[in-house]
Amino acid sequence: MQMKSFRRAGLGLMALGLTLSALAILSCGGSGDGDTTERHADLSGAGERPTPVPNTPGSGTAVLTISADQTQIDYVLTYTALTGVQQAHIHVGDSNASGQIILFLCTNIGTGTSVAVVGGGPLPAPPPCPTGSGTVSGTLTSANLSKPSPAATPAVTSFADAVTQLRNGNTYTNVHTAVNTGGEIRGENL
Repeated sequence: MQMKSFRRAGLGLMALGLTLSALAILSCGGSGDGDTTERHADLSGAGERPTPVPNTPGSGTAVLTISADQTQIDYVLTYTALTGVQQAHIHVGDSNASGQIILFLCTNIGTGTSVAVVGGGPLPAPPPCPTGSGTVSGTLTSANLSKPSPAATPAVTSFADAVTQLRNGNTYTNVHTAVNTGGEIRGENL
């Protein structure tokens, strides 16, 4: 009888210890995901600026997750019903204009020799884009930041600047195709 009571007490203490441990982990934020910032864009031809592409069957989404320490951006770009996709980017600028490219998401034609890189480069090769429909994902860091021209407004001279613009809703994602080289579908990162 005493042995059963001892076992029950031991099991009870173990259960209490596990419960307190779980509560301590949760109160510390668990995995830390609570401090990330997420931006989402719905991409369409109607969203393309300065000239919408009203007849495209293409559409897509971009989900951008800024890490809690703001040193990386995880992205998932999905699109459908496009033909001849060449590149996809994050641009800085307001919703009514074409802005400078600050981050490449994918490319099938390279980044070009004219892409300046903050810190001197070279720009790491982005993954290939699905040519018609598909999903591409990855992680962006300061090494992926392309440097807009000095005349670009707003100025993005560091990854921290890019994160600030993204958090402030002053960026957009778009997908460029062979037919619409300036962009076929676009969405504001809100």
